[in-house]
Amino acid sequence: MSLQAQGMRTWLLQRLTAVYIAVYSLSLIVWILTNFPINYSSWYSVFSHPVMLIATVIFYLSLFVHAWVGMRDILVDYAKPSSVRFILLTALALFLLVMTTWLLLIVISLVKV
Repeated sequence: MSLQAQGMRTWLLQRLTAVYIAVYSLSLIVWILTNFPINYSSWYSVFSHPVMLIATVIFYLSLFVHAWVGMRDILVDYAKPSSVRFILLTALALFLLVMTTWLLLIVISLVKV
């Protein structure tokens, strides 16, 4: 894609991540409603299954990408001093990087060797 299609790429990325987030959330809500009441062992068994673990990682990565694209667009549009915009975008990027690292540490702790 050319530089002129950059807006289309971010628009598509925002929509695709939103669809995945919605599908994952609805399927998790259905699982909760069909397996009520839920205890720790049922949570652990469902989230330690490899398919659910991969789906959850993709969900959180999609959530982080969705947040980055949305907040970046808002900050670029409304944070007018470029120094303030730079500080806010850097803080957002660091926050999302820390959250991604934390997610990966949790996933690594769930994987049985």
